[in-house]
Amino acid sequence: MIKPIAEVMVVILIIATICGNHSKKEKHVADWLGIARVAYFILLTLSVIKLITNYPVVLVRNIIWLLYLIVVYIYLENTFRLKRETFGDPLRTTGVTGALVIAMIIIIVFF
Repeated sequence: MIKPIAEVMVVILIIATICGNHSKKEKHVADWLGIARVAYFILLTLSVIKLITNYPVVLVRNIIWLLYLIVVYIYLENTFRLKRETFGDPLRTTGVTGALVIAMIIIIVFF
């Protein structure tokens, strides 16, 4: 039950990242940032639930997954900050989208 919700959250994150970094108005960037934050924290909550339910079995893999999510979140926030302060960086947007696609692949295979 957790896997489909996590997949949907990553798809929402990918859409929010692409749309938010291609928005022309700062209000739209802020709206997409809010959507991305909510989706990210739902994904993080699901990952913590998975860590708790599978605690002794796959501890290291789940901790590495949580650290990866935290790094992706920092990267996502920096991308939106750069978009709000300047005109954004298309290369950084591509990097965040690539990191989220990798997260989607990891969820499909290992979650």
